Amino acid sequence: MDMILVKSKSGMRMVDRNGQKNFLDADEPAWAMDSLFRACPACNVSFDMFTRKHHCRRCGGIFCGKCVTERVIPRRLRFIDPVKMCSKCQKISRWENDYFDNYQPKMRKGEEVEVEGGEGRKRGVVGIPGDGAILNISYPEGPAIPILLDEVTSFAVTAEGPDGTHAISLDVFGGRSLVLHKTENPESVKLLSGLRKVLRMSAKPSHQRAGPTGNDAS
Repeated sequence: MDMILVKSKSGMRMVDRNGQKNFLDADEPAWAMDSLFRACPACNVSFDMFTRKHHCRRCGGIFCGKCVTERVIPRRLRFIDPVKMCSKCQKISRWENDYFDNYQPKMRKGEEVEVEGGEGRKRGVVGIPGDGAILNISYPEGPAIPILLDEVTSFAVTAEGPDGTHAISLDVFGGRSLVLHKTENPESVKLLSGLRKVLRMSAKPSHQRAGPTGNDAS
């Protein structure tokens, strides 16, 4: 990708000169119209000449200044500096940033897990190389099996512990299903926990809402 620095009304962003995007990149939102909001939707304070309207740079919504006081770098939108966000978007962006900072290197390298599918249960190395669009499963006795994350129709965490995700099931377009299980290696738990984050970020709205929910918010 040929990245350049551009300035938008929300801040400075790194974008590809030719419009290409990585799989997990998100688009900069359109800003809500000022005329549609008479009060802050977060705290209900009325807007007037002393209480100004501010746009959240991640969702485009309008809030009062007190409800967008914190600034966070939304990595998926490729901003380079912290920008104003509402409390909900702050939480989601920190959750997403945790993936890029703490899990993406492990996902790119790959880790051995137990793969349960149509051929029984056996060990294979699972990872997400490159821009994060393909889940690769490789076995010692054969070539890697690529699974497009766009073709994962649903997923579910089937086992977890205090250290993270222990097992996750995937349904893939075309009727294929598989379950990935941790091994005795603690790094396999980290890989499965990272995969859980990727699947939430990349999921279609009808299958799984992106961002943190429940225990994922921690």
